[in-house]
Amino acid sequence: MLCTPRCLGRFTLLLAALTPFASPVEAQYFGRNKVQYENFDFKVLKTEHFDIYYYPTELQAARDAARMAERWRTRLSVIFQHELSGRQPLILYASPAQFQQTNAIGGDIGEGTGGVTEALRRRIVLPVGGSLGDLDHVIGHELTHAFQYDMTGSGRGTSLGALPGATSLPLWFIEGMAEYLSLGPINAPTAMWMRGAVEDTGKDSLPSYRQLDDPRYFPYRYGHALLSYVAGHWGDQAIGQLLRRAGRRRGVDQAIREVTSLTPEALVARWHQEIHATYQPLLGETQPAETFGPRIVAAHGDGRYNVSPSVSPDGSRMMFLSDRDLFSIDLFLADAKTGRIERQVTKTAVDPHLQSLEFIESAGSWSPDGKRFVFAGISRGRPLLVIYDVDKGKRAREIP
Repeated sequence: MLCTPRCLGRFTLLLAALTPFASPVEAQYFGRNKVQYENFDFKVLKTEHFDIYYYPTELQAARDAARMAERWRTRLSVIFQHELSGRQPLILYASPAQFQQTNAIGGDIGEGTGGVTEALRRRIVLPVGGSLGDLDHVIGHELTHAFQYDMTGSGRGTSLGALPGATSLPLWFIEGMAEYLSLGPINAPTAMWMRGAVEDTGKDSLPSYRQLDDPRYFPYRYGHALLSYVAGHWGDQAIGQLLRRAGRRRGVDQAIREVTSLTPEALVARWHQEIHATYQPLLGETQPAETFGPRIVAAHGDGRYNVSPSVSPDGSRMMFLSDRDLFSIDLFLADAKTGRIERQVTKTAVDPHLQSLEFIESAGSWSPDGKRFVFAGISRGRPLLVIYDVDKGKRAREIP
């Protein structure tokens, strides 16, 4: 299955067409293979091409999602020169916490997953929490995956069944395509990654063609950048041509040769040149963060994340989120001047009450007197705010 990461930045797209809706009808139940904290009474909102599964409190969101989905289907049909076979299921949850309870797909869903397209039955599953721009992006991204499955011999009614064609193609190609078609060529996170790769002096971090498959190179960002370059020089129609040929041959190499008349290596070399020409001039105008102050919190052991810092009103202490405990992302209290850890505030890996912290979309906040700190968490599948008494070292209050 293919999915959307939630930490991607915001955007606006102007697209046309609205679709009339029929009355909701009762929906199917999706199975019982996950722990569920709530019973979701799913209904179905039918549009011309979609079956939108939702529960009654999300009717307005379902209508918004349905309009977006029909709009995306029209746009992607033109780009791919392909019409999706059959009706397209779209299953909506009100929040990421409820989305993580879904039985429509197997396996655990992490906090970083913004949506999933299941391969064999081509079902799109996603939460509607966040802005309308976020929802529009995720629907466009996941519907691109539905087209990829349908065009390469996957999904319902095919003979390939357990071996969907799209899943045999490189992740940078599949996810990069979904990012390009849902975000367009200009996106702040992708630009940040490309500039950082150019700035990595002494060891140019832009990948060769073969290195695009290396997990060290985030496929969403590098794939997005490369396919934006392709579309910028050969047109959007080249994206559909690449997918069709790659699906037919179960590989991207020959598809690149046929569509661009370049070898994959030559294409990537030209892409590197354009990336350098774009970002090299900026390097003389910027300075590394270390030139503005000392690093007070660094990577610890196998931990990779130190994010969302919040400094106390008097500047003496700092709360931040980190995976330095190895098993989960948790909240830590540190000296703001030295970075010395004073206390681990949460231990979500062993806390039966607090499952996780909503670390991607949120950061905590201090009270004006610096005595309390509020942060977001998940308990029994529902979001809540936790007010923490910093001096006493315990939770003072929880607000569902």
